Amino acid sequence: MKLHRLILRNYRGIAFRDIEFPDHGVVVVSGANEIGKSSMIEALDLLLRAKDRSTKKEVKQVKPTHVDEGAEITAIISTGPYRFEYYKRFHKRPETRLTVSTPAREQLTGDEAHDRVEGILAETVDTELWQAQRVLQSASTASVDLSSCDALARALDVAAGQASTLSGAEPLLIDRIESEFRQYFTATGRPSGQWATAIARLRDATQRVEDCRAAVDEVDDAVLRHAALADGLEQLTSRRATAAARRDAAMQAAAVVARLEERLSAARALAEPAERTREAAEAAVNERRRLRADLTERSATIESLDVSARAAAEELSDAEEAAASAAAVAETARVAVEGCQLRVDTARVTGERIARRAEARRVRARLVKVDAVSAELATVTDELATITLTDAVLVDLERAALAVEKAAAKAELASARIELAVPRQLEVLVDGRPVRLLKGESWSHQVTTAAAVELPGMLTVRVVPGTPAADSQDVLDRARRVLTLLLDEAGAADLDAARALDVRRRELVASRERLRATLDAHLGDESLETLRARAAALDASLADEADDDIDAAAAAAALEAALQAQRSARAAHESASTAATAAASRAAAEASAAAVLQARLATARDEVAAATERLARQRDSISDDDLAITAEAEAERAKGVLAQVLAIEAELAAAAPAAVATELREATRHAAELDDRHVEVSGQLREVAAQLQVYGTEGRKGRLDAAQTEYEHAAAEHDRMRRRAGAVHLLQSVMTRHREESRLRYVDPFRAEVERLGRIVFGDDFAVEIDGDLRILNRTLDGRTVPFDSLSGGAKEQLGIVARLASAALVAKDDGVPVVIDDALGFSDCNRLARMGEVFDAVGGDGQVIVLTCSPERYAGIVGAKRLELTA
Repeated sequence: MKLHRLILRNYRGIAFRDIEFPDHGVVVVSGANEIGKSSMIEALDLLLRAKDRSTKKEVKQVKPTHVDEGAEITAIISTGPYRFEYYKRFHKRPETRLTVSTPAREQLTGDEAHDRVEGILAETVDTELWQAQRVLQSASTASVDLSSCDALARALDVAAGQASTLSGAEPLLIDRIESEFRQYFTATGRPSGQWATAIARLRDATQRVEDCRAAVDEVDDAVLRHAALADGLEQLTSRRATAAARRDAAMQAAAVVARLEERLSAARALAEPAERTREAAEAAVNERRRLRADLTERSATIESLDVSARAAAEELSDAEEAAASAAAVAETARVAVEGCQLRVDTARVTGERIARRAEARRVRARLVKVDAVSAELATVTDELATITLTDAVLVDLERAALAVEKAAAKAELASARIELAVPRQLEVLVDGRPVRLLKGESWSHQVTTAAAVELPGMLTVRVVPGTPAADSQDVLDRARRVLTLLLDEAGAADLDAARALDVRRRELVASRERLRATLDAHLGDESLETLRARAAALDASLADEADDDIDAAAAAAALEAALQAQRSARAAHESASTAATAAASRAAAEASAAAVLQARLATARDEVAAATERLARQRDSISDDDLAITAEAEAERAKGVLAQVLAIEAELAAAAPAAVATELREATRHAAELDDRHVEVSGQLREVAAQLQVYGTEGRKGRLDAAQTEYEHAAAEHDRMRRRAGAVHLLQSVMTRHREESRLRYVDPFRAEVERLGRIVFGDDFAVEIDGDLRILNRTLDGRTVPFDSLSGGAKEQLGIVARLASAALVAKDDGVPVVIDDALGFSDCNRLARMGEVFDAVGGDGQVIVLTCSPERYAGIVGAKRLELTA
């Protein structure tokens, strides 16, 4: 397949483009970004795949936005024995036209044309190879997949020496084996079709037999369970009688224990009041003893507090005298600090006046510098404003001058030439202009427009140039007019003057930027108005002050002396204040301690009086001796009641109440369990009897026989299908293994071609490892092997292009497709770019390589390339 011509009209942002491609070799198509280089590949794919009425997203996206028209694509293609021109218009007024010129002329339209092109491509083009032979911007570093390319496989078979053994029917045989395989298995090897049906039938029959056998076994189990339940019910009846007798005996023992517990409760009811009375009498005796001891202790405390209070009063007097003395010293130090502060303020005012004068001098100096730089900047700006030349205009001038040179060269090549030679001196008129010719002299003139050579009174010769020369002259005239307009716009007489003017403009721009930077440095963070305002404010603040000559050093020394005196006075004041505060705190603490002692003394006296009064009242009620006799009597009565309680508790313990209660619970529980079990077994026996009556009417044994018969038929069918499916699976696996072995054999020719081309780029020690799917696994260079995925982006790009060019070199001439490289080698250095150019030259041959790029200098090393430049 070869692409001879591609015409786009109203495609995306492309108004019109017509490109003719050479039949073989490398063609480099260059143009700026977004000019529509990648769109040409997209347009060719849409032309070959999509119908003109398609509403797919990929078709809608190419609709032009600059005009209300449909996108149009035309291509002239040759493939196999066919050469045809194919046209489609999408979106508005859809149309498809096909003109086949060879081997027989055909003209078709609409869907017939679309279907015919698809048939031609299916017959003559390996579509997998067509897709694989592209290096796109979005995947330039991805590994190329050539495993599905039949054309490359055929070429590698020939290169591997297998072509003579092939009959041509191998793909058909493999397809038939695959078709037969799919009748029994899915693509992943799982059973399907008749084989899956036989497996399912056997599985269902097996399950049916198991279900019917389980139903028969269920009847047998029910018979055995009925007999077991009858025996169990008889045994439960005997055990219930024994359990009832045990429960009655336990209830009698529990009644005896209950009577003993009632007697014990009555005795304890009498013992508790007696014990509380005894405890109250004993507590009263103890309280009387405590009051006597407390009164004695509080009397001793009063004497101690009285001595401490007198000592605290003496210490308080001494502390108050010391606090008054310290306060007087602190007041004297404070007055000294205020005097020193006045001296410091006077010295600071003098220093600030000196600083303002120095600041005013610095600001005035900055203003002088700013004014000078501003004046120079204004001069440069004014001169720069008179220059209308810009970078864009200069670029346009350079292009226009180059266009004039190219047009002049083309006009000179296309124009006719008048040559005159005379044997004697003669004067002729050329377009009305006299030309004097000397004897033996020859004269020539290029003719791009109509010209007349006249020999007055004798002969007039008119020379009219052909269309190419006239067109070339028109192009030259237009180019000169454009150059003249641009020179007028730039304000220059010629290109050299414009270049000199641009140099001056750049110098002025650099000076302007330098002056602006200098001005910004002088101004800093302030504006010029702010700086002038600050200078005026400083001058105003100094206007009212006497212009006396103050020594800055003397003023600083005076300020330092004042500050030193102030620090000393403050230190003395702080020391005196601290001492005064400490003395006042001590006096306050002494006063607080004395007050606390006085309060404690008064409280103690009040408590002693209250305790004495309380003891007297209690003794009036009952004397100390009577209180002791009453306590002893209550203790004896409580002791007798407690002895009666202990005797009853011993009798109750001998009756073992816990064991009796446990036996009663166990006997009652056991009897209840046997009753419940008797009811449960009776119910189960009735249910099993009812089930046996139902089972007898279902005919479960007959269903089991029918299920076993179906199982035998299903097993026979399963065995037959298993043998057929196994044979097909074995045949498919053997053919697949042989096909994989064949692929491994033709890996060697492909690797040899890749290494041949790769050594041009990477050096003589370059080697690669390639798997059965013709993918590059790793690269070896300088004895180091690196996996493909770990290589740099540039190396991946270069290897991808080398692999595609190697496949293009191996594929037969009739099976070849264009290799399309869209703006690749962006990751390659200059050295690698030059070597890649040698690779392109090495595989140019009969193949077609189309390179699309916005950087044509990358491919400058391709010596034999044809170069086309796209313009908007």
